[in-house]
Amino acid sequence: MNRPDLPLSLPALAAVFSAATLILILATMPLGLALAGRGPDAGLSAASASGTVWRGELRDAVFGGVRLGNVQMGVSPLSLLAARVRLGFRSEGVRGALRLGPGRIELLDIDGVLPLGALAPQAGLDARLGLTDFSLDLRRAACQRAGGQVSLDQIRLSGLELPGLVLTGAAACAGKDLMVPLRGQAEGVDVQADLRTTPAGAYEARLTLRTTRPEVEAALAAAGYRRTLDGYEAVLTGRLALN
Repeated sequence: MNRPDLPLSLPALAAVFSAATLILILATMPLGLALAGRGPDAGLSAASASGTVWRGELRDAVFGGVRLGNVQMGVSPLSLLAARVRLGFRSEGVRGALRLGPGRIELLDIDGVLPLGALAPQAGLDARLGLTDFSLDLRRAACQRAGGQVSLDQIRLSGLELPGLVLTGAAACAGKDLMVPLRGQAEGVDVQADLRTTPAGAYEARLTLRTTRPEVEAALAAAGYRRTLDGYEAVLTGRLALN
């Protein structure tokens, strides 16, 4: 009986062996060494890194100014070969993936909650920022693709709590920027908030609030909101806390 021809030549087998060896080396590489070349440029830092790219941990991690605490993280070795590092991560409040490449940063499948006050301390607005299936693709300092749901709840405006008010909207690119139009209602309060953030971290929030509650009107007036025919309006600007 004739044997079938081998599908791989000797040079091809050597190439496969070399690739497998390289993947094994990358998989056992210390996590801190693997991230050293790309992490800082992407805004990712940590007090220390332990473990390997296959499974490791970052202590006191910060990404884009967001303090994530201790983060369990794993890098796909195949993504290292493609020069686009993909890191799966999980912290106490957020989980998802981060992909890094030359001139490119991608956030993928992000779910979790973050403190808005820590991200934008100058806004005078405290809330819990929620992300559901959130994604963001930044290439050459420009928004290329964005998606997923964004929400704000546990909102506190100039010391006034607004229980039951939840703002929701979908993320999208607007030119080079990230745009999120948020809408929501609660008892006696209707809110529109158009949030725009540049890749460099500058933000603008255009707020319009309509209310029939005197205490909310007083808080808005005290915070400098202008009363117009459409309600109380304000434009909040600043920079995200990126370090």
